[in-house]
Amino acid sequence: MRVASEGPIKITKATIDAAWRRRAPGSRTIIRDKDCRGLALIVNPTGMTWTYAYRPRGTQPLTGKRWPNQSVSLGNPETHSPESARAEANRVKGLAVAGIDPAAERRARAAEALLKRGATVERLMVEYEKALPTRPKMRGAGLPSAKYVAEEIAQARQAVDIMDAKDMPAADVGDVELRKLLRQASGGAATARARFGSLSRFLDWCQDAGHIKANPCVMIGRARRPKAPKARSHYLPPADMARLWKAADSLREPVWRDLARFLIAVPCRRGEARRLQWSHLDIEAAEWHQPGHMTKNEDPHRLHLPALALGVLRERKKATGGKGLVFPAPESKREVDTFSDIKSEIETASGVKGWTWHDFRRSFATALGEAGISETVADAVLNHRQSATRGGVLGVYQRASRWPEQVKAMAFWDQTISDALKAAGEAKD
Repeated sequence: MRVASEGPIKITKATIDAAWRRRAPGSRTIIRDKDCRGLALIVNPTGMTWTYAYRPRGTQPLTGKRWPNQSVSLGNPETHSPESARAEANRVKGLAVAGIDPAAERRARAAEALLKRGATVERLMVEYEKALPTRPKMRGAGLPSAKYVAEEIAQARQAVDIMDAKDMPAADVGDVELRKLLRQASGGAATARARFGSLSRFLDWCQDAGHIKANPCVMIGRARRPKAPKARSHYLPPADMARLWKAADSLREPVWRDLARFLIAVPCRRGEARRLQWSHLDIEAAEWHQPGHMTKNEDPHRLHLPALALGVLRERKKATGGKGLVFPAPESKREVDTFSDIKSEIETASGVKGWTWHDFRRSFATALGEAGISETVADAVLNHRQSATRGGVLGVYQRASRWPEQVKAMAFWDQTISDALKAAGEAKD
């Protein structure tokens, strides 16, 4: 393309009209303005543009030389008259004199806008769904289960749908959208809290990945966030525990039966039981040594195995040969992930409703408390690091495990369940 330079002359509307009539294919004319040094009108075959050329203030730190000339587009004669073009050029000049590089800032804003347009909530949600299975769990150890990932993504997507933010740049999600979510109270307190929590964790990931500067959820005051549901206080009396033990016989898979009974006999978390390996057990000493990576608080833990638990383990050894997982899933031979199905079948067979697997631990602690056994001992068995008896200053200085008392507590629980089974017409194995 041929380039011709004219001026400097005072650019007027007549100058612009004449230059437009003189335009020709394959040529470009640069008309420099006399009244504003650096301002020029670029006339191309298909359009005209105002530009302003300047040299950033200061010198390059490495070479000591002055910065090269920069040029910034100001608009065109349709958007800027000669007077307004000069005013805009003088504004840019003022920024350059102050040490600001307008061209660099404009490029940065353009790049940021491009990134925002590409990083919509929906696109990032797809990436988050791929990344979540590989992110370590926030609590406990290991990676999240497929079920957890599916539920987490479903809750986050539900929150996005309520906010109508699917096609928004994630960086634009703010107080307006969150207010809309918080006003939606369908599903009850637990659902609202789960939905808000899943969204916040998604936005945390967006922040960590550099897609947004800050998670807007953390800016919501605690008083405005969904309230936590009332803590469960339900526990099962020994008679109901015996009914559940008996109902486990009706389960369609023997491993389900043994897993359910083990959770009744040993007040561990269900995740700890499903990951139990034969290598963690010392049957001769009647002890279960839990590695730190298996426990919720990541502290290694030792549990005494009472007679009922040992009876269950004898059945499992016949089925598994004493290698690998103690409670492998019937088909996949991986960790059991069908607790909802197991619970549903037991409820149907026993008639005992409204319980959760965690209620077994609460029932254990309640039975010990009613028998006058120290809460400190119960907390030690349950591996409660943050409890009142094992947290704070006391937890720092009191390091005794009180193992003999733990053994007695487990023997008491074993006898309690055995007595309930006898009363229900089923003798202890």
